[in-house]
Amino acid sequence: MSKIKLVGGFACVLLIMIVLGCASASSVAPEWVTEPESTYNSKEYLLAVGSGDNKKDAESDALSLLARSIQQNVVATTESSKTFDGNDNSGFNTNYDYEGTVIAASSIKDIPGVTFPQTWIAKNGTVYTLALLNRQEAGKYYRQKIADLTAVVESEIVFADRNKGSFAALTALQNAVETAQENQLYLDTLAGINSSMYHSISLDYGSAQAVEVLAARQKEHIVVAVDVEGDSNGRIASVLEDILSDLGLKAAASSDTSAAYLFQGKVTMSQLQLDNKYEYARFVIDVDLVEKASGKVLFPYSKNGREAHVSYSEAVQRAYRTLESTLKKEFTPQFLSFVNSSAE
Repeated sequence: MSKIKLVGGFACVLLIMIVLGCASASSVAPEWVTEPESTYNSKEYLLAVGSGDNKKDAESDALSLLARSIQQNVVATTESSKTFDGNDNSGFNTNYDYEGTVIAASSIKDIPGVTFPQTWIAKNGTVYTLALLNRQEAGKYYRQKIADLTAVVESEIVFADRNKGSFAALTALQNAVETAQENQLYLDTLAGINSSMYHSISLDYGSAQAVEVLAARQKEHIVVAVDVEGDSNGRIASVLEDILSDLGLKAAASSDTSAAYLFQGKVTMSQLQLDNKYEYARFVIDVDLVEKASGKVLFPYSKNGREAHVSYSEAVQRAYRTLESTLKKEFTPQFLSFVNSSAE
């Protein structure tokens, strides 16, 4: 009977060991819990020891501490602030400040190569686990990511330069800005993981902020001529010119041959007799953004309505005021949406 009990007891112990995996319980904490750098070389690995009520919570805590360690390394490795001040050859102001973006703690989950080689359970049930990140392996991963995104940014900049003054060039640079911002996150992460790899990287485009300057400057090269048929005293043309200016684009007269685009508009007013008390002015406006080289309509807009007054002339004036307001409140956001997504 004692033999059977012994075998049964050994089976139970074996089962517990299988369930807990590498975890062990004792009254004395292993050296890696209190001094992980004595067990693993901190020059080769980033280390963090987390704790929790169970293994999952301990791993989550370790990841959070590992992220905090990377964040601290970013601040120590990168310059905290850079300033550019002055005007370019076109008089564009290039004054801006920026700071390196520090990765959020949650983004540590996206870093490849994090392992948990050690787990220990204290007598009170607290679980401790060690998070380990190989600096060289993770560094190579981010260096490749940075190289891939850098190629995209530089390709978009080259395209924009070859198509200067077009909406396609503007969209290319806006994409370059978004890609450069994403690349900055990878750069910051690399700075926190492997500083030597970080310092070996040189970006031809400079920074995300430098690309933002290029995108803003590109708008100044987009020239849109304005021509509105049937426009009383040029009121509608004036509103369209203001809209272009507010968006950072350049408005021009319809005769300007340097304009690659044309706002081709038409305003029609007609008198309606709906009752004996009021005079009605029915209005119709059409505004098309036309690419002059191809004649293609890139952005169409149309609106109609009516206004009433005791006199037809005053009804017309009301109709123009309605048109001016509508262009500012309705046309502008629609056109801005086109500007931000124009290259297809």
